[in-house]
Amino acid sequence: MKKIIIILILLLLTGCNKYTELNELAIIKSIGISKNDNYTLYAEIITDIKDNEPITEIIEVSDNKIDNLFNKIKLLVNKEIYFSHIDLIILDFNLNNNDYNNLIKYFINHHEFRNDFLTILSSDIKSILDNSKYDEIEELIITNKESKDVIKKTFEELIREYLDNHEFTLSSIKYEDKIIFDGNYHYKNDKLKVIK
Repeated sequence: MKKIIIILILLLLTGCNKYTELNELAIIKSIGISKNDNYTLYAEIITDIKDNEPITEIIEVSDNKIDNLFNKIKLLVNKEIYFSHIDLIILDFNLNNNDYNNLIKYFINHHEFRNDFLTILSSDIKSILDNSKYDEIEELIITNKESKDVIKKTFEELIREYLDNHEFTLSSIKYEDKIIFDGNYHYKNDKLKVIK
């Protein structure tokens, strides 16, 4: 939350012309990627700030190629997309090796992304983004991390693990009136196996 306000203040301090540009920005806070027949990208976009809190909306697009998803978001919002403020990516259980290869390749090839955002699994992406805030998810993960249950992992760490041997371990969450921890999973040989 503080990072958002600082970014907005810095953009405003650079001159009057930048204020117009700020209105033309679509700042993406969280994303989720699921797959059935096609990929679906859920993007939580900041549309306004009220009482020092971001007002967000979820935009959903589908396509058979990961590259096309972000282009579709750009067309839908009709604003310049600001990717550098992503705090969270939620990955679906249905993603396979080919999907991870395509996703990682996309992020590596597009330098507007930072890769230090929190990465988790869920089979309930839309519900989580619709009903919770990043701060709640972060608090759950930090609180549980002290008891060694939840794995706090960045996308950059996932990339390194995956590129080393095509496996990684991530925590899962779900929404049941609130965000709850839903176990840890190890991905190997194109399969997710619960480990805790």
